[in-house]
Amino acid sequence: MFEQFNDQLKESMKPYSELATLNMTTMQEVAEKQNALFTKMLSEGVAFAEKAGQQKDVMSLAEAQKAYFESLQETITESAKETYTLVSGAQQKAGSMLKDLSEEMTAKFQVAK
Repeated sequence: MFEQFNDQLKESMKPYSELATLNMTTMQEVAEKQNALFTKMLSEGVAFAEKAGQQKDVMSLAEAQKAYFESLQETITESAKETYTLVSGAQQKAGSMLKDLSEEMTAKFQVAK
């Protein structure tokens, strides 16, 4: 009797544990992407500071600064696109999982009537 109850509980909690796993995986991937972004931004910032210190005139410093900011903008834009794609994919999976759960519960309730 206890085994049957335990099996039913595991089966009923399966969609929720799958959803929690999806959320955890997605958040871990987002954190890794953010870590990579900040690491790249930091290394590019240090490289710019070194390059800026070597410039002899204002015009070459302005050109180096312009190149740095363009690179920074490109890096942030690419990271935002990747993160958006990741989160959107997870959102679609979660929506599908919840829809399947809803359909399954509706079918079970209709059988129980």
